[in-house]
Amino acid sequence: MYMGPNIIKSLTFYTNKGRHGPFGEEKGPSFTTKKNEGKVVGFHGREGIFLDAIGVYVTEGKLKPVKHYLSNTITRTEAEVAEIDNSPWSNKLVVAKRGQTEEVACGVVKEPAPCGPGPWGGDGGRPWDDGVFTGIKQIMVTRSADAICSIQIEYDRNGQSVWSAKHGGSGGTAMHRVKLEYPHEVLVCLSGYYGQINGDERPKVVRSLTFYSSRGKYGPFGEEIGTFFTSTTTEGKLVGLHGRSGAYLDAIGVHMQHWLGNTRASKPSFFKFFSLSV
Repeated sequence: MYMGPNIIKSLTFYTNKGRHGPFGEEKGPSFTTKKNEGKVVGFHGREGIFLDAIGVYVTEGKLKPVKHYLSNTITRTEAEVAEIDNSPWSNKLVVAKRGQTEEVACGVVKEPAPCGPGPWGGDGGRPWDDGVFTGIKQIMVTRSADAICSIQIEYDRNGQSVWSAKHGGSGGTAMHRVKLEYPHEVLVCLSGYYGQINGDERPKVVRSLTFYSSRGKYGPFGEEIGTFFTSTTTEGKLVGLHGRSGAYLDAIGVHMQHWLGNTRASKPSFFKFFSLSV
């Protein structure tokens, strides 16, 4: 018996006022985009004689009322901890192949927005945003005795190396290089501390950085004093950085690709969703 590729057999649409559908026969594996509050702003997929696959672009966040949060701050005995809140994002499509079966992962990539995962730190310097890439290959960090002076990142964009600008000043007494065995090793988390230097009235700056990969820990680089922050929310990888910088690295934030599930394809044509938050 011949078995053709999987196709979409049924669709149901949900609005903020109700449900439309189902349209078609509700048989086979089910799927849903209902992961977070927000709205669908576009579609992507595959087509032939039938609709073979479908995906969505989603702007996440509460629709009413519209509120934006940079972070929540939680006071602990030894340090203040800044943790990530969900926030609205613009989105674009990312397609990746995995394994010998050429499983295709289609989903949502979150790009820079006014409110995102970070940046954590002070409000001095000028904002910068490297954007979203396939992955991170290495990071160069310079620091003084008191703070992180600069950061520069080598990204991968579909097999091509792309160096960012040097974010920060030219000072520093030490340089650290974090070189990953990319693509077999990926960056999964960024943490650190930010605060004022010597208690002066200047804006807060990033004082320490620690990088976590799929294989281990790099750092800490700098003094672990002040307010603690971490990019950890769900499993995924860092695919870009943003922040503020002047004479120092004033603030830093991340663009992360988060996986929403661990379901693997039983057939090459199976589609799954992932989101990328930063």
